[in-house]
Amino acid sequence: MFENPVLKEESVIQVEEVVLPQIVSIKQASQRMGLPVYYVRRLCKEVPGMAFQSGVKWYVNLGKMAEYFNNGTTSA
Repeated sequence: MFENPVLKEESVIQVEEVVLPQIVSIKQASQRMGLPVYYVRRLCKEVPGMAFQSGVKWYVNLGKMAEYFNNGTTSA
């Protein structure tokens, strides 16, 4: 019977872990972080890289917000 040489060899497949950012609304960010909505809104406007605006709605990157509170800065 025909044997497949590829199946005989032990092969290790390395999978790269992809981490997706958690993007939430200002209201959701304030609830998750325990901060007032007005403060999160102000941070979105003042801290570059923490949030982005689509139309009139702001979206917050929770990872960048946590980094800001842990380190005082964000890596844009």
